[in-house]
Amino acid sequence: MTKEEKSILFLIKIFLFLIPFSLILVCPGSFCSFNLFFPYITGKAIYFRILIEIAFALTLILILKNINYLPKKNEYLFWIALILVLLNLILIPFSLRPYLSFWGNAERMEGFWGLFHFVLWFLALYIIFRIEPESKKTIFYSLLIAHYIVSLKELSQYLQGTIRPDSTFGNATFVGFFSVLMFFICLYFLRDSNKLDKFLIFIAILFSVGNIIMSETRGSILALGIAIPISLLYYFLISNVKVYYKILFLILIFSFLVFSYYFINSDYAKYIPGIRRIYDTLRDPRAYMARYLAWGIFLNAWKEKRLLGYGLENAPIAYFKTFNPEIYNYEEVIFDRPHNKYIEILVTTGIIGATAWFLFILVIFIEIFKNLEDKYLKAVMIGFILAYLVQNTTLFDIQASYIPFFFGLSLLVPKINFARERKSYERLSLTVLIYGLLVIGIIINLGHFYFVYSVIKAFQEPYPKGLEKFEKLISYNTQFIPELAVMTSRYVESNISKIKTVNETDRITEIYVRALNKDPYDARIYNILTFHLSRVVNAKRISKLAYQNDLNLLYSVFNKYIETYPKYPDIQMQYANVLQSLGEYKKAKDILENLKITYRDSTRIIFLLANLYYQLGEKEKALELLRENFARKFFPQTPLQYLIAIRILKGTNNLNEADNLINEYKSKFNDPDSIEMLNKILSNDKRPEF
Repeated sequence: MTKEEKSILFLIKIFLFLIPFSLILVCPGSFCSFNLFFPYITGKAIYFRILIEIAFALTLILILKNINYLPKKNEYLFWIALILVLLNLILIPFSLRPYLSFWGNAERMEGFWGLFHFVLWFLALYIIFRIEPESKKTIFYSLLIAHYIVSLKELSQYLQGTIRPDSTFGNATFVGFFSVLMFFICLYFLRDSNKLDKFLIFIAILFSVGNIIMSETRGSILALGIAIPISLLYYFLISNVKVYYKILFLILIFSFLVFSYYFINSDYAKYIPGIRRIYDTLRDPRAYMARYLAWGIFLNAWKEKRLLGYGLENAPIAYFKTFNPEIYNYEEVIFDRPHNKYIEILVTTGIIGATAWFLFILVIFIEIFKNLEDKYLKAVMIGFILAYLVQNTTLFDIQASYIPFFFGLSLLVPKINFARERKSYERLSLTVLIYGLLVIGIIINLGHFYFVYSVIKAFQEPYPKGLEKFEKLISYNTQFIPELAVMTSRYVESNISKIKTVNETDRITEIYVRALNKDPYDARIYNILTFHLSRVVNAKRISKLAYQNDLNLLYSVFNKYIETYPKYPDIQMQYANVLQSLGEYKKAKDILENLKITYRDSTRIIFLLANLYYQLGEKEKALELLRENFARKFFPQTPLQYLIAIRILKGTNNLNEADNLINEYKSKFNDPDSIEMLNKILSNDKRPEF
């Protein structure tokens, strides 16, 4: 290796070393002062992408100087990762929203652009570890430091009384996923380290277990519970110990599994954080049925686009298109993704994408057995991959999992002999191309940062200056259209008392309409626009101003919304509620009656229909619907459902039942706003607000 190559290699290692520290950024908050859309995601992603682009560009320059650094044809793991990312790129034109599939959104910062950068992280690590195997420990130290910071933050939050602390990730489950992967990565380096390193790594392993318990991540507990016994079992079966000890170990493993089963089902389990959630899950179907039904919704959607799927980041479209309202009997939640990586791959990239991922995982196992001769390391890596696969049955990949996962895969790089003749492919044109692409990539990422920052600044501007900035921002072609509509809506709500003229409401309408035209699938934009228009129509009616154009637009948007997602009843319930507020009681009643016939298992529809009957003066029919719900053991779950039931029971002189529900309501919803709403219902029979 020449002196120049050594210098480039040193620079690459610096940038790779800095990348794991992206996991400790919170913007604004931890190590970052910028106020961005999503504090735990946007800043992390932009920091990571810029650094890996620089590192990978330098890696390509290094390869040009000596082509022998490029992996051989039989190094399948490297090439299958490259094929995986290229295949996802090829699938983008077939997506329902190609722009979103390519760029991702601000909430997740994924899409092809995100996956592409994570694969670059793997490819760069693979090549560097191929050239200099001892660099593995260097990058591991970086991950170890980040792990310590994440863990100390997690512990601090836990000691302060936080339930399921989320450290620097903003989601306790992500802490669990990261810690599971770090558990096995630490085991990989534990055995061959010196005494000080072993001590630090051992503490990190304890932190991993502690994080999983404190974050109460059921999937992570399950991942460790499956991966550890299997990796231990494999290690003992292939080791040189006597058959007697192998049989004894099998008995111990079996005994441990039996003990674990009975312990989790015992009352002792409910006193241990993390284990307690598994204990509750086994006893309350509401803890898992919503997710189980969501998987069914997504799989039904996949059947409509089996081969190519809906496109990356388009899982919400699949969810709304084949929605099953039975899910609301267990939890009123919207799943923007299946919380199962394998179902998500099927839904978003179809059979083609799922096949590619299957081959990717298959090659990983092949490389483990081909490249690792050490039995201990082989067992650890089997546990690492199994833990990753098990965790992803109840979650999905994020930056906190991709970074340690691809680092773990890069440890499988084979030992290479560079004694061959040095071959250079260095060309000025290729060098210029690489640096040119690097500059373009950095500009794109900085552009994303600037746009997000501009939206936040617009939100902070006084009214109406901020509105003018939102009008300008919506004119750009950006992947952040839904987030822009959401932030405009929040800005309008925070300045609602300052909006005085029809012209201002029309300008706001235009922002939302342009957002919908650019993204006609996003439910958030539909909800924002319909809410805004219904409020505008009511305000103009009260002020005796012309409102027919706004009303026609409102009807048009609702019809388009229903046409896009005909199986999602919430849209029609919203429509019925708007019609009710406009005095169109018959239309509202017809919609809810039809929904009741189609969606008999939806308690929400029954409650809303009962409330409408009560509003129309048909109190006995309202009571009949309420009794129908109670007979099927569909009792109130949300504050709104309680208020509807209390109002109907009180209005039909079923006072004892009403008092019982009032007491339940006060015990469940004791915040000031909920109590104030209850008092209004009790004092003047106010209609529950949707």
